[in-house]
Amino acid sequence: MLEIDGSEGEGGGQILRTSLSLAALTGKEIKINNIRSSRPSPGLKPQHIAGVNALANICSAEVSGVFRNSHSLSFKPEKISDSRFAVKIGTAGSISLLLQQILPASLPVDCTVRIEGGTSVKWAPTITYLNKLLFPVLNRAGAKLSLKLISTGFFPKGNGSVSFTSKKSSLPLKPITLLEQGSLQSIECFSFSSSLPQEVSRNQALGAKNFLKKSNLSDFDWNQEIKAEPNRSNTIGSSVSLFAKFSDGSIIGASSIGQKGIPAEQIGEQAAKNLLAELGPAKPVDSHLADQLIPFMAIANGKSEIQCTALSQHTLTNISVCEKILGCKFEVVGGMGQPAKISVQGISFAP
Repeated sequence: MLEIDGSEGEGGGQILRTSLSLAALTGKEIKINNIRSSRPSPGLKPQHIAGVNALANICSAEVSGVFRNSHSLSFKPEKISDSRFAVKIGTAGSISLLLQQILPASLPVDCTVRIEGGTSVKWAPTITYLNKLLFPVLNRAGAKLSLKLISTGFFPKGNGSVSFTSKKSSLPLKPITLLEQGSLQSIECFSFSSSLPQEVSRNQALGAKNFLKKSNLSDFDWNQEIKAEPNRSNTIGSSVSLFAKFSDGSIIGASSIGQKGIPAEQIGEQAAKNLLAELGPAKPVDSHLADQLIPFMAIANGKSEIQCTALSQHTLTNISVCEKILGCKFEVVGGMGQPAKISVQGISFAP
């Protein structure tokens, strides 16, 4: 049994998610200790438990230690099989982070999952980010992933819902190569709100657009999708997701989550500021996409290479976990918080 120290790196849930997803994919039995030891409230929380159980469903895993606040768990996977099931996180826990955990294991099979929880919450990519940025990159590499947003869900109530589908992928995945960034073509804006006045969604988008138009960006087309549900009562909140699209097909993303007492225009402006910060280094992979791509680069066929806007601790943690479980070796050129080039010779995983 392979043992993983959950206190490594930032000591958060990333180690748990990546370790379990790769264990399920490769059939390796693992034990994870010191789960989320660096967090103010360490151990397993409802969203982590939901993720473990969802993953166990896909690979018929034998698990132990899966209960609230548990600091250690064991995971013994069996064969991955086609599956169709539902997951209810029960809180506003991030659906996106739960999906990160089951994505690798879903690649070899047909898998459909309905998930309820938070679709736009702090410290996690929005569902729109996965749908508009991560999934297209993985699908170009041979995955067959799709995602439908059924309803938005915000902290603290959650109650968002998505439908995720993975068709049997072409494995091994093709290498992921993202080294150059073309010229800016357009920016897409997705502004959502629930249980708030209808103008909140419009004003968020307007705040983002006006801020970007005043920046030193070259001319770009502006496309927006506005969704407002003022009469909905089972979740309250808002979010803005922005995607800068380039001539070579690369995309840079950023977002901002609504906060009580902060005007909608300022929420949109913050999303624009976050996007401009990612655009500054002129690299084709933003700092959040980089860490999400690491496991897929590791299992792909051949050498994968990316240039990212900033090297994060999440990325280094994912690299460390992949090296331990898969036996691959990454090369990183660049310092923490700085633009970096990341490359790896993938293990060419195929079931």
